[in-house]
Amino acid sequence: MRPHFAAAALACLLLVPLPARAAVYYVAGTQAGAADVNPGTEAKPLKTISAAIARVQPGDTVLVKSGTYREAVVYPGQDWKDPTKRITLAAAPGHKPIIKGSEVLPATWQRLPDGRPIFFQPRDVYTQMLFMDELPLKQIGLQGSPKRAAGKNGFQFQKQWDGKGLADMRPGSFFYDDQEKRLYAWLSDGGDPAKHVMEAAVRADGLSLHGTWTVRGLQVCQMADDFWPHEQAAGVSGDRSVVENCRFIHNDLLGLIVSGQDCIIRNNEIAYNGLMGFTSNVGYRMLFEGNELHHNGWRGDVKCLTQGNKMVMWRDCQFLRNWWHDEPACALWLDISDGNILIAENRFDNCHCGIYFEICRWAVIANNVLRNCGRGIWSYSSDVLIAHNVLDQCPEGIVVTGSARHCNYNQAITEPNKSCLMAVRNNLIVNNLLLDSVGAFIGITLDDGYGAGNWSDHNAFAWTLPTTHLTGMHINFMSGWDTLYGKLPIWRLERHQDEHSMLSDAVLVRELEQGNPWISVPRSQLVSTPGVRDRAKQDYRLAPDSPLRGKGVRLPGVLNSPCRPCDGKQVVSRQFAMTQTADAPAALQGRTVADVWGAQHYRLQPLPAFRQLADLDALPPDDPGLNERWLAGGQYPAFDATAAPEAAPDDAWSVYPDNRLQDPSFKLPLGKPGQGGPWVGTGTMHLYCGIACANLGPTDQQRSTIVQRIGSIVANGEYILWGEAMAHSSDPRFIGHCELRLAAGDGLAPVGEATDVLGQPNQTGHWRTAFARYKAGPAGQDANVGKDLYVVLAARVEGPTNVKLEGPAALARWDNLVLLTSEKP
Repeated sequence: MRPHFAAAALACLLLVPLPARAAVYYVAGTQAGAADVNPGTEAKPLKTISAAIARVQPGDTVLVKSGTYREAVVYPGQDWKDPTKRITLAAAPGHKPIIKGSEVLPATWQRLPDGRPIFFQPRDVYTQMLFMDELPLKQIGLQGSPKRAAGKNGFQFQKQWDGKGLADMRPGSFFYDDQEKRLYAWLSDGGDPAKHVMEAAVRADGLSLHGTWTVRGLQVCQMADDFWPHEQAAGVSGDRSVVENCRFIHNDLLGLIVSGQDCIIRNNEIAYNGLMGFTSNVGYRMLFEGNELHHNGWRGDVKCLTQGNKMVMWRDCQFLRNWWHDEPACALWLDISDGNILIAENRFDNCHCGIYFEICRWAVIANNVLRNCGRGIWSYSSDVLIAHNVLDQCPEGIVVTGSARHCNYNQAITEPNKSCLMAVRNNLIVNNLLLDSVGAFIGITLDDGYGAGNWSDHNAFAWTLPTTHLTGMHINFMSGWDTLYGKLPIWRLERHQDEHSMLSDAVLVRELEQGNPWISVPRSQLVSTPGVRDRAKQDYRLAPDSPLRGKGVRLPGVLNSPCRPCDGKQVVSRQFAMTQTADAPAALQGRTVADVWGAQHYRLQPLPAFRQLADLDALPPDDPGLNERWLAGGQYPAFDATAAPEAAPDDAWSVYPDNRLQDPSFKLPLGKPGQGGPWVGTGTMHLYCGIACANLGPTDQQRSTIVQRIGSIVANGEYILWGEAMAHSSDPRFIGHCELRLAAGDGLAPVGEATDVLGQPNQTGHWRTAFARYKAGPAGQDANVGKDLYVVLAARVEGPTNVKLEGPAALARWDNLVLLTSEKP
């Protein structure tokens, strides 16, 4: 800068008022001379954190030195103009302050005269948590807060009582007699409580902070539950807040709540909290990273079903590199209107359920390791990619369930509360490595009006346990809650899942090589070992010479589902559409196609549209198991943020949930009109093993069809058809076409939208969901009204006609069809 410009700039700066300098307050509760009347300097610190919090302004910092602070730290917040200024509440460098909700009890214990090592002391304060030398004792009698037990909001414990009184005490327990105002304690070693530090929880508020905060290096523990709104040990509500390097442990109900926008929760320990460790009811662009969570939910479940660590209405958020272990309930539970969530590189050990994504949409669950979890990954949602995870000895591995269920139409906390039906569609389970799932490796419910289009393939299933069945019946898969498909070939035949997945089982390899005819898995898909580097040390990366190398598919960076991130707190992409009868268009008022839990709905859920998140037929090979490329670069597949948000007309899918097709899985013989089963075929069409099939030769250029007559088309009627379809071209010169459509009249004139599944050359095709839809017009305007409606499955081949082949040029397959109509069944 030239000299005269520098002088001019300095003159301008002198005219600008400088902002007030941010203040730093020191708190040192155990330091001599500390007092709340001090200025809060390091030389003259404050005695309590609350005194510092009462003085802070945005931009200020509070540094707390080691000590035990038995107080409630509450900051009600301000509507300050500059949200870039945050308040910092942190441990002073090298210090470890503890905020406790307990008080130390006097050593005035007396022993019961009956000889039992039970001690008591008079106490006027209801006691629900008691600690001996920082370790909790088990409560006998009414569990938790009496205010909670008397509440009516559903957040009452399923198990309200553990014993009734003094007679039910056992070593390591305590009982408070509210009638006699006595506190009883029976230590694990039968010792005298007077020789220990005994603390009883008395406060329900540890931290309650509003605004933009950084909270760092604190421990918050031993907080009681005083029922709503005093039930969380620590709550931070505001935008861009950071909670890091803290401990939230041994609290009666909730450990930590963080709600807002663009917050970071990282490197904390959240453990031994009675109902939930971490929870939140609203979050946009939140980052939950590097935390350790364990032993949360020890009080048990509540009547409204929540326990563990649960997030509601979180959008565009990430869960990265956390460690959940020894959780008695759901370790990571995203429930009700969560969307566009990345769950990656986390560890789950010894949890009742690892990941539960429920009543939500849009998630990428990838590169996680789950060990000894009762159920590993559970999706009860739509548009979920579950890829490149490792599940080791999870009795139930990966499960997709779908049934009639409510969900929230409102997806922001400020919206009016409305409910709608949910849909479980477009879940894709691919490239996972599952080891020793003794219950079921994969579970996917059967397609119905509420759930369909969910697929699993290119996974690797490994069995290393000594108990085996020589035909492979120990490799189980599941439909619904209790229907098992014993062994991989049956799963493939009945459900068309995992057609390209690998099986690792040394016993089955030996049996196949010795000529056992009942294995029914090709040798190319059966290996003796998965070839991970060191399973005992939890290094699940594939070794360079692993036989699983190249047996997966390389997933694209953009997934085939439109999802625009939120604009601030404004939801751009809706997860589901409105379905409540009260919100129906005028022409459909009074109509009820589904009555779920007493709520009426005039249509089924039209969103999301059927789609596969990735076209498996078009993908190059890759490795199953942990994706080392993603681990190194941190780049994971994302949903399509450039596409227009999905929408549906207000009267779409006003159909009943009952399948109107006869014999949708082709169990009856193919017949002629009036004979045999309901399906009538022409050309090369036939039924085989419960599948409709067409083997197409070079001359099969015209459609071969199989049809079923449904009835007459009614005015303004709606018809929705979907099913599983697969096309496979056996020769590179040919392309097979596999159609699923609706047609009108004996001429089978196509009506509405339809799907043509192509079999690309030289590819073993994947089964996928084919979809067709037709909505008739008014009588007199739609010439098809009154004509017969047909479901048509058609196949043909494209290619040269003058070629001689030993086998078919292409194949077409259909199964498990569902037809829904707006006519009452």
